[in-house]
Amino acid sequence: MMLRALADPRAYSGTENAKTSRLLKLMNESGVKMVMIDEFQHFYDKGSHKVMHHVADWLKVLVDDARVALVVAGLPTCRAVIDQNEQLAGRFLSPVFMPRFDWQDTDQREEFIAILGAFQESMGEAFDLPAFTGDEMAFRFYCATGGLIGYLTKFLRQAVWNAIDAKTTTIDLANLLRAHSEAIWAKDGPTGLPSPFDRRFSTAATDDLLARIKRIGIPAEEIRLPRSKAARQTGALGVQAVLTAR
Repeated sequence: MMLRALADPRAYSGTENAKTSRLLKLMNESGVKMVMIDEFQHFYDKGSHKVMHHVADWLKVLVDDARVALVVAGLPTCRAVIDQNEQLAGRFLSPVFMPRFDWQDTDQREEFIAILGAFQESMGEAFDLPAFTGDEMAFRFYCATGGLIGYLTKFLRQAVWNAIDAKTTTIDLANLLRAHSEAIWAKDGPTGLPSPFDRRFSTAATDDLLARIKRIGIPAEEIRLPRSKAARQTGALGVQAVLTAR
């Protein structure tokens, strides 16, 4: 994927060493100063609990040779990749964690509402919107996302896409309801309640409701199923995938 990002016409050709040499050349010619890798947890095979040490070593050498900064992001399991490679760990500063916002914490609630305000300011340049930062609406957003910014971004993006497809400049409560149901998958709904954008939804912040909301984004107990040999081989990313994966 790194070669493709740098428009290498032969991204899928050559050995690992040949691809790495071309990557370093392209990074230098393009003036790359920083490499940012998202979903870094894929360097760790959760099924076998194995770290792709070869990939981690390759990445360490790459950033050293290219003399670039390295930023990675991912689920907490991605720390296993760094923690089990002392030399790679030595190249990182202290990690920054982004836990869910807690509505019952005044400072966190105000910060969450401020983020809603930033979304409204940006989206408001193109769309007529309800007041995201109003007490009732802000709580609806919190209940819809469990205080997780990734979920907030995901479903607001869906709301924008839906509005563009519908050729409308208005996004109302019904539109938010639709976008939320389309963007955030839930088999039965983690709270067992109507969508927070349903007019039947009660915006009373009860202890029971807040406890249910905190379950959003927490996976159900994993069921360990036998994997095929092919699945075991592709459980985590290899160097070739980092270089050229689609």
